[in-house]
Order: sequence, then C-alpha cells, then structure tokens
Amino acid sequence: MLAAATWAGCWLGTSGVTTLLVVGLGVVVALLVAGRRWQRRILIAAGMMLLAGVGLASARVWFAEGDPVALLAVDGAVVSVDVRPSDGRLVDTGPGGAIWMTPATVQSIRARGTEWRSGVAVMLTASGALRQRWAQVPAGAVVRATAKLSAATDGSFTAWASVRSGPEALAPPNPLDAAVNAVRAGLREAVAGLPPAPRALVPALVVGDTSAVTSDLGEQFRITGLTHLLAVSGANLTLMLASLLWVASRLGVLGWWRRGVALIGAVAFVLLCRAEPSVLRAAAMGLVGLAALGWAGPRQGLRFLSAGIIGLLLIDPWLSRSVGFVLSVLASAGIIIFGPVWTRQLRGWLPRWLAEAITVPVAAQLVTQPVVTAISGQVSVVGLFANLVAAPLVGPGTVLGFAAAWLSVPLPPVAALLGWGAGGFAQALCWVAAAGSALPGAALVWPVSPVSIAVLVAACAVALTALPLLWRRRWLGVLTALALVVVCLRPLAQPGWPPPGWLVVSCDVGQGDSTLIRAGPDAAIVIDTGPDTRHVDRCLDQLGVTTVPWLILTHPHADHISGVAGVVSGREVGRLLLPATNTGAVGWREVIAAAPGVPQVAAAPGLVVSAGQATVTVLALRPFTGAAAGSADSAEENDSSLVVRVETGGLRMIVGGDVEEAGQSAAVATVADLRADVLLVPHHGSGHQLPAFLQAVGARVALFSVGLDNDYGHPAARTVSAVTATGARSFRTDREGSAAVWLDAGQLMVTTQR
Repeated sequence: MLAAATWAGCWLGTSGVTTLLVVGLGVVVALLVAGRRWQRRILIAAGMMLLAGVGLASARVWFAEGDPVALLAVDGAVVSVDVRPSDGRLVDTGPGGAIWMTPATVQSIRARGTEWRSGVAVMLTASGALRQRWAQVPAGAVVRATAKLSAATDGSFTAWASVRSGPEALAPPNPLDAAVNAVRAGLREAVAGLPPAPRALVPALVVGDTSAVTSDLGEQFRITGLTHLLAVSGANLTLMLASLLWVASRLGVLGWWRRGVALIGAVAFVLLCRAEPSVLRAAAMGLVGLAALGWAGPRQGLRFLSAGIIGLLLIDPWLSRSVGFVLSVLASAGIIIFGPVWTRQLRGWLPRWLAEAITVPVAAQLVTQPVVTAISGQVSVVGLFANLVAAPLVGPGTVLGFAAAWLSVPLPPVAALLGWGAGGFAQALCWVAAAGSALPGAALVWPVSPVSIAVLVAACAVALTALPLLWRRRWLGVLTALALVVVCLRPLAQPGWPPPGWLVVSCDVGQGDSTLIRAGPDAAIVIDTGPDTRHVDRCLDQLGVTTVPWLILTHPHADHISGVAGVVSGREVGRLLLPATNTGAVGWREVIAAAPGVPQVAAAPGLVVSAGQATVTVLALRPFTGAAAGSADSAEENDSSLVVRVETGGLRMIVGGDVEEAGQSAAVATVADLRADVLLVPHHGSGHQLPAFLQAVGARVALFSVGLDNDYGHPAARTVSAVTATGARSFRTDREGSAAVWLDAGQLMVTTQR
C-alpha cells in the first residue's frame, strides 16, 4: 500500500498541476475519516507517502520548468552548450541514416547574450557527417558545440539537443571515467576475435553497450521476446552477485563480510554500466531480487520490492511514468510471487537449476505481456520457448563477460580467453533468436484497445492460475507445449487485419514512408519502402502480397528506399519507377544493387502506370539540378520527390514523398486537379507545408507516416493543426500503427493495427 501510494503521489505530482497537492490532502483526510481505528495507522502512513510523492514530484517539475535549458528548449533555441556526454549508441534510422545519441550533462549554456551554469540532463543527438565525429568523443569528456534544443516529453531528461557542429574538446574525462572507459574498451577488445553477432552481443549482455548490435539482430531479439537481454537490467546484477557470493562462500567469506562483497560487486556494476537512472534502477531491482530470493526468501520479497519502489520514486519521481520501470516492477513481482512456488512443483521431476530456468522467464513474461503488447501491438508466441532455451545460456555468458571486462586491463590474455567463453554462450543466444524469429507465427499481431488489452490481461491471469496444474501433470504440459509449437509453425489469422476490402495501406515502417496500393488478390503497387527491410517485408506478408507489379520510389533518401530488398526478396517485382530528374543521386546505387534485373522506368509528369484496378499518375516532378546530390538532408532532393495520384476502387489518394513548400507550390501551379480522398502528408508531417497545397487536396483522411519518438519532431504541431483545419481525420503510424483505407457502401473507412 505504501509503495502504491508513493507511486500515485509521484504520478500526480509529475502532471505539473499544483492543485493536485490540495486534491491529495483531501484524499488523505477522506481516508482517515472513513477508516476504522485499526486502519488509521496504515492510512496515515499511506497518506503521508502520497503527499510526499505529490510534493516532491511537484517541486521537481517546478524547478525543471524554470531551468534555462527547459525554457530555451520550449522556444526551439539554437545555443552554444558545454556538455559531458556518456556512452552513445545508434538508435534510429532517418533520412541521414542511423542517428547517434547519448545522455549528456550540461555544464553551461550560452544563448541570447547570456551564459548560465547548469547541471541538467539532455539527450544529445547527431546525424549525417557529424555522427562519426561525435561517436569518437570519450564518455565523461567535456566538449562544446552548437545545438538546437527541443522540449523533452517524458521527464527523464530536460531537453533534446540536436548538434549543429562538431565537438570542441574542453576537458578530458576524469580519472574514474577514464578507468571505466578503459575497462569497457577492454571488453570490446577481449571479444574482437569473435564473429560479428556474439561480438556485438557480449557487451550488450554485460554493460548494455548496444553500439555494435545491428538492426537485424535487434529485430530478431525483439520478435523472440529476448530484448531484455540487450539492456542493463536487474537480472544482470543478480546473476553477477549470485556468482560472486558463491565464490566468496567457497573461499570461506561469511556473515557481514559476505554482504560487503555483495556491496562492492554492486558498486562495481554501477560504475561499469555508468551511474545513469536506468542503471541505478536496474541495480535497485537486482538487489531486491537477490535479497528476496536469496537472503530473505520469497515471503519477504514483496517487502523488499516495495522498499525499492519507494526509494527509487522518491529519488526520481518521473519513474512513475516510465514504462521501463513498470516492466521492471512487474517482472520482479511476478518472479517473487510465482517463481518459488512453481520451482517447488517442478522439482518433483526436474533438477532445481532447470526448474528455475523454466519458471523465472515464464513468470516474468506472463506478468509483463499486457504492457509489452500495449507498446508493441504484438504477442511473442515464441517468446516462452525462446526464454526457456536462453535462460541457461544467459547466466554463464554474463558472468564470463563481467570477468573478462574487469580483467581486460591487468590481464588481457586471460580476458580474451574469458571473452571467447562468453562469446560461445552469446553465439548460442543468437542462434535461438534467429531460429525463433524465422518461425511464421513467432509474433501475433494484437489489437491495441482497452477491450483487447483487458482480454489479454484475463488470458495471462488464466495462464498464471492454470500453470500449477501443468507443472504437476507432465502430459498436460507436453500437450500445451506442442500446441504452442503448432501456432508458431502455422500462424493464426490476425484479428481484424487486414480488412477484407482494403484499398491502400500506409505501413508502419518507423521513421519513413511505405504505401501499398491493392492491385489484385495477392498483388500491390508499392510506393517507397521505408528505412528497413524487415518492416516493409512484414507489412507485405501480413497483407498476403506476393506480387509487386510496380515499385515506385519518390526520391533517394534512406527512409524511403533502404527497404527495397525487403520488397524484392521472395516476391515477383515487375518494374521499378524512378524520378527522371535526379537519377544520378547516390541513393539510387543502393536501389539498383538491391533490385538486380528489375527493369527501370524513368518517371515524368503525365506518366500513367497501372496494375489490376489500380492506376498511378505522376502529377508533378520538380527539376533537380544535382547540386546537392547525395546529401541526405538536401531540401532540393526533398522537393524533387514524385507527386503522384493513386486511383483504385473509387478511391483517390495523393502521395508526395518529402516535397516541401517549393515542391508543393509547383504541384499547385501545374496540376489542374489535386483533389483526393486521402493524403499521405508529405515529409512525415514536417513543419514545411504549403497551406494552399493542403487546401487543394482537401482530403477527408490524412495519414502521417512517422517513427515513434523520432528526433525530427515529426509531425509538427502546426502541420497537424493545419491538416485538421481542412476537415481531415488524422491517423499516425507512430501511435496507431499501419493504417488501411477502404470503402464500405461509399463510406470512407480506416482500420489500424499495431
């Protein structure tokens, strides 16, 4: 109750509404009046924690909103800033390729003729040519740069800072940061001789360093429900401390000395993984798990968990709104409540280590699955099997990796040997992820709505209740496992998707565009492919598309063309339509290499292509001089995008790639009739829109193809407002997923799925 009250107080306080403090007081008074005498002590304690959470969170919000960095971010100011970055990583794919980002602490900031000292956290991002320069900055160094600020959304940091210049070195890392950098670099060196996949996975397992994890490998782990292995978690610390305490006990270390060893191990873990909020949260959850399951036993587990929740929330009230924190708490609670009981039941016919390897991941996944599905729109069917198989591999791989890291500086040869051992377990994990993700029914698309999530919660509750019966009766467990295997091999139909009469679909491909035009029972014209082969391939598979009569690419930016191989692989592609004015751009080389043998057609205004009932007309194509060819951020290349009209089944749609004001103006000036039922808002809804263009189209439905939490601020608020002002209904792929548009008795219908 105390933990719940603290959580509620922090959640209310972080809303930024100060009057909620008064509401909290009223709730406390009401509880005290209604409660019986024996209840009042508990209610008083809960009320005090509620007020503490509201008060502390409100104060934090008030101070954060008044910080100069936050105020400048609201205005989108360009500033000169001195920052101390942490370890960076590649996390997104946009027009300029992957984006480098890192948490950073602001030392000072200069703007509008004034300098302020600061200590707030920002998320630093770099793209294009700057990405490589910033990736070379050692963690802990102080550097100066010009950056454009934008407001943060979740409270874990104060602002986004998109750099506009290279780093200017001011001070090297302090001795502690330098030592940690050396150890982390030593770990990477210890596994340098391994194949690419385990070489990337070992640092991710040990310290959460995903800088070398490819998008394909990350997707395989996501589909199989193994993503938690790629982030620093409480499980990492629990495994390390359990191994350390086992060694200590064999050496005769007992009593409080044993607890001292654990404390030293926890400190070493935090230092190696960086003392960032996510790491501190993981350390706290790991200590809770160890205390609950090791020292105190399962009966005291929830008390330790509650204490950990209260402490973390009072330190960082914004955790009350963190999905990661919710998942950590739920997973810990599930393991504490169900793990020991299920383990005892399985020990009747399985060894203890195998029983724990089965029960821990099953409990964690079932408890967290509704939240994971609400985020991803999927249920990992193969996740249970993958986690069962992976569980015995994670512990040895992680422990060997930690040992390799700490011995990499004093004893590099020994570290290399330990790294080779960790790599063997990591390679096995990669095989598990690859095999699981390749199954046709590895992941089940699940509708994201209050009703569907409630159904999933009920299903997970039934599973949690029924599993003890399965544990006691082997034949039932075997039959259930076989049923899940069948589902993985022969996937179930996705409920409600796709709608039977779909005409066009805007695929959820992250930060990019890909639009499908139905051209037959198993055929579709594809306009752009998004930034990643997997996303567009999955979208086509879900729609049953095996034939692509026309592959149309609007312009040569990565977020529109890098998924070409995902369209071509395993499908018959008839022709490739490219803009005639900028065929010399660098990006087209990737396209030609990814689609060998596919005939090319040069697009020009007035060209009409068709397949089945679908017709695509090139309406406008602004001339391109080639002065900025190959520049991923070229506005000229954006404005040279094809503007096409799609007609199918009585539906009209306008697709314009990334055209901005100049390209839209050219379309308005040269096209007599731009009217359409549906508009794919150009350039992902950026702020560069021509009101006359939006009015000329007059769409009833507007689709925004954008990536979740993208670094570009897409779609811009003013664009959303402008589109709404035309009377169009808006749908966003970052929030609602893929959007299918169809007609029902003349009525324009839209169905979405995540």
